[in-house]
Amino acid sequence: MSSQLIEFANEKFYAYPNCALYWKRLNIIIVADLHLGKSISFAKQKQFLPPYDTMETLEKLFKCINKFEPSKLIIVGDLLHDIFSIQSFQKRDHENFNKYSKKTEFIWVKGNHDSDVHIRGFNKVLDYEIDEIIFNHIPIETSNFQICGHYHPKRKISHRGKSIYKSSFVHNDNLLILPSFGTLTGGMSIDKEPLKQLLGKNTKVFPVGNERVYKL
Repeated sequence: MSSQLIEFANEKFYAYPNCALYWKRLNIIIVADLHLGKSISFAKQKQFLPPYDTMETLEKLFKCINKFEPSKLIIVGDLLHDIFSIQSFQKRDHENFNKYSKKTEFIWVKGNHDSDVHIRGFNKVLDYEIDEIIFNHIPIETSNFQICGHYHPKRKISHRGKSIYKSSFVHNDNLLILPSFGTLTGGMSIDKEPLKQLLGKNTKVFPVGNERVYKL
């Protein structure tokens, strides 16, 4: 996978097309909005989707951990889609969590979709801080740098008369918002409210392609 340098908070991060952010200096992987078990939630509402989202998302996550062998994995919210999401886990998923968490510290920042469920091997917190960077799910008013999720940002790309939306890493001077890592998640245009006002005019956008992350 090809990476894209993102300079933020006086640090160098690397964005990958799997929607993970890598903090090389500290060997930390940061992801957002996995929404595991979303298909189960939809099925309970009589909206039937292929029930493979948890398997596909976790396969991508474990592949990422194998590649980097990070000291920490920080999930900035919405690991689960709702209280029933845990039912989508297979025995091997729990075994993998147990195996990987022995070498990698799993930091799970609670998101608005995350219930009171606890998963063995995860350190579940309301927010997390390293140096001058706060990791939380929804941005708060603060002078500190923040890395968040929640909004699933996407950017409209026009090319040869056609337009598509691409999941994107976006940041201004103080706030970096990650695209959703989950395979069954939608997105919010950064040109619409509330993202438009939240990010302001000084916004840098990094759309995610199949093989690389671009810089606009």
